[in-house]
This record gives sequence, C-alpha cells and structure tokens, in this order.
Amino acid sequence: MFKTYQKYLCLLALILLPQAGWGASFDCNSKTLTAIDQFICRNANISTLDERMAKVYTENYKKLSASNRVSYLNSQREWLKYWPQACLKRKDDKMDSTQFLECAEMMYDKRLEILAISQTKKQWPVFNVAKYSVIKADKSQVPDWVKMVDHSLIYPQIETAELQASDALIANKINAWVMSTSKKMGLKNRISLNENFMDSFLDMALEEVSPDILRLRTLYYFNGFGAHGNSVMNHEHFILSQSREMREGDLLKGIWQNIVAEDVYKKILIQEPGMVLVDSPKQVIGSISRVQTWDMSKEGFGFQFSPYELTAYAAGAPQVIVEWEKMQPYLTDYAKSQLPLMY
Repeated sequence: MFKTYQKYLCLLALILLPQAGWGASFDCNSKTLTAIDQFICRNANISTLDERMAKVYTENYKKLSASNRVSYLNSQREWLKYWPQACLKRKDDKMDSTQFLECAEMMYDKRLEILAISQTKKQWPVFNVAKYSVIKADKSQVPDWVKMVDHSLIYPQIETAELQASDALIANKINAWVMSTSKKMGLKNRISLNENFMDSFLDMALEEVSPDILRLRTLYYFNGFGAHGNSVMNHEHFILSQSREMREGDLLKGIWQNIVAEDVYKKILIQEPGMVLVDSPKQVIGSISRVQTWDMSKEGFGFQFSPYELTAYAAGAPQVIVEWEKMQPYLTDYAKSQLPLMY
C-alpha cells in the first residue's frame, strides 16, 4: 500500500509545479494513484488540506537556507510515510472508516501547524524540525489490538542565514541549546524512535518571556495502552545576554520556598477541589524548586505542574500563579529589571 510515494516526493523537490484544477496536490485523474492517493481524492476536506499543505510547504521551503531545507525536506518525507501508517496502527483500523478520516484530518491540521515559520519579536525566523516513526509493536508488551506504535519528535530552530553576525552568534547558541535539551529530555523520559511498546511524542516550542529570556516549552506524552496515556511538562529557559540556560539564582534569592509553597498549596486546593494528592505545603516545595515548572509572565510568577505531580489525572496539568507582589522580597536585581519588560 505504501511502496511508492513518487508524487509526494516530487512535491518535496525545490522545483514544484502547481497542479491547477485539482483539490489535492496531485492529479486525481492519474492512472497510477496509490490507495492513499485515492483516499485523498475522494475526501474533499482531506483533498483541500493536502493542497493547502503543499502550498505552505513550498512557500516556507524557499525561505530557508540550503542546510535547513534538508531538515525541512526530510521531515516532510517522513511525515508523508508516517501519517497513513499511524492512522492504521490498530488491528481493526480500515482506510474507509470514520476513524481513519478523523485521524487524517487531525494529522494534516497538526502538520500544517508544524510547517509554519514564525517570527520572534526580534524578527528571527523560527521553523520546526520533526522526526516521525511507526514501527511494529512488541506483541509481548502491548495488548492484542495494537499492531504498530508511533513516535514523533518536534523541536524549533532559528534560521540564521539573514541575521546580523551578532544575532546569528546568539541564535546558533540557542539552536544548540534546544537540540541539547531535546536529547536530555529524550534520555530522561526514555523517548526513542525505536521503542516498540508504547506511543510517544515530544513537542517543543520557543516562547519569549522578556527581551532577554526565552522559554522552551516541552510536552512529552506517552501511552503504554493502559487506561490512558500520561504527559510530562517542562519549561527550560535561556538568558540571551549571558548565552546560557537560566538557573534558580538568576531570578530568586533567599529562603523563598516555604512561603511560596504555602501560597501555591492554598491556591491549588481552591482550583482543584478534591483532586489534590499532596497533604501539606512541604510536599509542594520539591516541585516549585524545579526551574522547569516556572512559567513567568506579566500576570505573575507561574508554576506549571504535570498530571499526577500534585493532583489527580483528571485535573490535567494545573497552573498556579503567585502575584509578583508576593514574590518581590525574593527577586534578584536581574529579575526586577526584567519584570517590567515581560510579555
């Protein structure tokens, strides 16, 4: 079924010719259509999404430097092979089912988000590198109804080709930091494109906290086919002026944990009644002490917790915000300088 993707690979080449008159990105009257081609052609919404994806991919491909085009191209090639297999990974999945159609729509919508190129407030272009894999499941470790497992890894990179030399130097350090973090997260959470007993997805996104602080928001989701999957959320931060990862002492000083833990504990009891798994502020200290839970903004000093970290799974990933006024006694001079500039 998936032996040939010649039409798709042509789509990925630099010299792409638009197919006027067809909803899909290829000629639906061709006599060499694969089963996936036929599925795309007979479903109007998927056909429209396919045409839109081809346009977005082509336009953004041209905006990248030669070396980054290779990553962009390889990601698209992997995705074109990945999505049909990921939507057919259960033993009872069929291409003509409603479930397959819904899965395809979700896959296209997600891919369109990943293909986008955004701009930082410094006007630095940011694109995504993605890796995809679907492999045969280990029958001894998964339920009978699972025949394949799938994995994806998505992380941002800054396009430096058109940046000034000083900006490019910093941007390259950020890119190296992002890649290093993706490897660290992968090792910590056992994500691997070769794991054959669970689905796993690691999504990473760059955000600007202030003109001098970047946040790398990471979401690691894994599903071992039990009652439900689970996720781990982390926030890494990078200080541009110092070209390094942020540490606790960059923002906070003194013995702040006990007072802040009391406030966080009171707030989460109110926000998630009946869902809190910890019995005292003391049990909150470990979580709020991790820089990876910090989620600062102009609204306050936020703490983002993963499911099961402090609350039951049904509470999701709760966030608690402590007002800046309460944090003032513990803020460093650097933190106070950034506070008026936070977005």
